[in-house]
Amino acid sequence: MLEVMITSGTSFDGYDIIEYGPYQFSQEILSSNFLKELGSSMADIVTDRSSVYHEKLDGAMNEAIKSFKDMVSKTKYNAVIGFQTNVVDYSANITSVVASGTLVSIVKEYQSEFKKSDFIRNEVYVHNYYDKLVPRAVKIVLASEGSGTKISAWFNNYNMDDIKAIKADIEFVNIYGDVTTLTGVDFVFDKPNLSLIKSDYTECKLPEKYIKMISASKVYIVKYVTSRGVFSCGDDPIDIDLSPAKFKALKMKKGLDAVENYKSDGLVWTCNCGHVNEGGAEECIICGRKQDEMKKNISFNYEPMVAEMQEKEFVIEIKDVLMKYIKDIDSNLRMQLLEIMESGIQYEKTRGNMKDTVIEKVENLFLGL
Repeated sequence: MLEVMITSGTSFDGYDIIEYGPYQFSQEILSSNFLKELGSSMADIVTDRSSVYHEKLDGAMNEAIKSFKDMVSKTKYNAVIGFQTNVVDYSANITSVVASGTLVSIVKEYQSEFKKSDFIRNEVYVHNYYDKLVPRAVKIVLASEGSGTKISAWFNNYNMDDIKAIKADIEFVNIYGDVTTLTGVDFVFDKPNLSLIKSDYTECKLPEKYIKMISASKVYIVKYVTSRGVFSCGDDPIDIDLSPAKFKALKMKKGLDAVENYKSDGLVWTCNCGHVNEGGAEECIICGRKQDEMKKNISFNYEPMVAEMQEKEFVIEIKDVLMKYIKDIDSNLRMQLLEIMESGIQYEKTRGNMKDTVIEKVENLFLGL
């Protein structure tokens, strides 16, 4: 029989309440006139007779609690909140101890891995991609609990294939720009038929102290396995040109597989997934994104404006560039941009050149950072 937990409060430390049940009670009947005898003489409090009454009352209390727990254990609930016991004097000289509370179901509170003192984790986006219908690596996850390093990879599975395993070489770049490569890493999948597949963790030779230093990764697929056979990619992947900040912002706005902003010259158009489609194609043949939907979602192209700002020397000149473009900028951003300019102009009077700081704030505003 599972132990029933009880509390007079409304929660249990380390547990989550997943279901609330009914308010219930149980009672233990005492002998006639018990409560009256117990309170009949204040002098009895300091006599041996008082301890007899206390023992009897404590026994009744414990029996009431045990009876209540037994009752709860026969239900689907495993805990009680708002628990209390009371001595009730009924008519006809009947006294009882009543136990009551609200029945609940509880489970162990999820313990985030980040709360473990020896746990290290880093998630990095993959900075290259294959421009065809093969599994596309989008994220690498590295983790350690103090006993070696493990690695997992996430892939977009556009074909919804039952991908069982992928062998790949993983190239890491750290914050110093140094490159480390893991060759022939085998990723295995428990749930292979999803659009986003996440591999099981597998051991890797990367030092634990290196995990937090990694800033980017590239994945070169050697081969992958489905129920139809073993396949190779054949082509070389395409590198991504976006800065880490822009790359992160793009994925937050357009999806985990996004690697490019939509653009079109009338003859061809580039999808957010990076595939170049013929101008007449209504949707991307790789990811299925609709061209019309991407057109509708296009906002102001800030990059030419920022490039022009870079040519200026002072914030007052940068503001002039902004005013040249401002009528085309989304109205909800205009006031924030003007505030950035005014603040930059004021700081520049006392702190020196603020050009780089102001341009960075402008870019972050458009990136949503």
